[in-house]
Amino acid sequence: MSRDELMLQAGLRLAQDLGACAVISFVDADACDPPVPVFSAANVGPAATAPETAGELRAILLDRLGTAAGPLTLSSDETGVVVGVFLDGLVALRLDEVRSRFDLEQFEAVVPRRVMASALRLALEIGREGREGKPLGTAFIIGDGDAILSISHQLVLNPYLGHPPEITTIMDRANWESVKEFAQLDGMFVIDASGAVLAAGRYLDVDSKSVSLPSGLGGRHRAAAAVTRLLPVVSVIISESGGTVRVFMDGVCRLEVRPDLSAVRRCT
Repeated sequence: MSRDELMLQAGLRLAQDLGACAVISFVDADACDPPVPVFSAANVGPAATAPETAGELRAILLDRLGTAAGPLTLSSDETGVVVGVFLDGLVALRLDEVRSRFDLEQFEAVVPRRVMASALRLALEIGREGREGKPLGTAFIIGDGDAILSISHQLVLNPYLGHPPEITTIMDRANWESVKEFAQLDGMFVIDASGAVLAAGRYLDVDSKSVSLPSGLGGRHRAAAAVTRLLPVVSVIISESGGTVRVFMDGVCRLEVRPDLSAVRRCT
């Protein structure tokens, strides 16, 4: 029996002992008649570096649940445990800790789940890391690119103008460094529903007076929230102070995630 198969069997035993509702498998192995549902995430790809601690395994599982656990359907009050199976170890997570990682389908009418998952992961990295030791705040406006461009204008020359989608898409992690670099520009990013970045340094020409936001959120949040009332788009905003990521649709904050992933919740 291969190491992958041994790890999956160990994960299934742990899931059964814990009464887990599902196993997310990152190993190259199949289970015959498993005692709990098994969802394969082997094709999501390996981590950039091999995880060395349980905390690192947990972070990887959290980072990839939005993609890996797509087949899971959870009710708003469901609780329980999900077991992640890696070649390097096993991780058990409580659903009530990470529920909103499964809740991306609420945005699917506007933005495909895989694009939303990539946008959130990228936003969390920006919120957590900043750039060159300095905190960054920016926003991604995702949806009908032409419609977003029609109600906005450039603050600076558009660094993405004329580039093909394959080198601007956020679906390819290799393109994230350029996004992080251009996040230092004033303004926002325009991303179409396929995940291709159309523009950076963009200013939204919208009236934000009708948007009601919690105190402490500034002009970037207000404009990014307001555009989701005007257009069928989703706004992902990274706060410069603290790095918290908030997701707006229909003028309402639907999701709030701290960059350390210690608090993931709906903010309505």
